[in-house]
Amino acid sequence: MATVPAETSGNTSDFDTLIKELNHRIWEVRRDACEELGLRADTRAVPHLQRMLNDGVGAVRYAAVESLGKLGDRSSIPALLKLLKNTHFGSYGPVIESLANLKAREAVPSFIELLRDPDARVRGLAANALMVMTRQVIAFKAKGSEEEREQGIQLWEQWWAKNKDAWTP
Repeated sequence: MATVPAETSGNTSDFDTLIKELNHRIWEVRRDACEELGLRADTRAVPHLQRMLNDGVGAVRYAAVESLGKLGDRSSIPALLKLLKNTHFGSYGPVIESLANLKAREAVPSFIELLRDPDARVRGLAANALMVMTRQVIAFKAKGSEEEREQGIQLWEQWWAKNKDAWTP
């Protein structure tokens, strides 16, 4: 766990300590620092967390993604969108959830694409993110047959084609 207690979150030296821990050789320390930074409402952490998206350990990357979503700084959206195209990143779950938390309008086409993902869990997360962000209830069965899924995808594609110019989250 990061060495800085949460109750001292306003202290600049504590922030600096967490930033230094992002470079620690032990991955658990890096992960914990990412998580702690996400709990603080300090957007100064954003560029440091974005750097951690390239960490060699998946748990650190996921913690950075989740923290970026919690901080609510929309400047993270481009970096998170790139992860949806990165087949080496790992699980898209935290990325989808963070983009949905950020109400990233730019992510809607990617979420619609992810409805075709081979992993039912990813399809389900993408469908849920679409419904939460857009407040549209469009039937999509993540574990349904290919035909059932395709029907839902077509409905989402039609909705997006009709609303993409006017819709804002």
